[in-house]
Amino acid sequence: MLTFSAAYAKSNNTPVPSYISSIFSSDFNYANSVTWEEINGYYKVNFIEHGISFHAFYTSDGEFMGIGTYLRSDRLPASLLTAVKEKYKGYWISDLFEFKVNNIPGYFITLENADHKVMLKAEEDKTWTFYSEVKKG
Repeated sequence: MLTFSAAYAKSNNTPVPSYISSIFSSDFNYANSVTWEEINGYYKVNFIEHGISFHAFYTSDGEFMGIGTYLRSDRLPASLLTAVKEKYKGYWISDLFEFKVNNIPGYFITLENADHKVMLKAEEDKTWTFYSEVKKG
């Protein structure tokens, strides 16, 4: 049933190729509440497994890129949290997740204020690098 629902999951009216949903189903056979989205040539799948929310990422060729899970800000390495607080005063955290690729941790954080939405990336506990920015409004 999961393979069927994942194969036909849509985001922005774009179907997920069946070979990618099949790979996902074999990688995460206990996943439920599966939703897909296509982002700049790769696929992100959101799902719940054993009561925990995850994101997994696949290339358009079906290659597994990594997995992430939501994270509370107090779980960030102290150096990364301090850097965000100093450089982005007046912003709030609207999204934060930890990902692992080849068992090396990294972090994506989305910060917002009234006018902007900024996404930053950090690998391990190194410094943040700019990833993207959207002007609201």
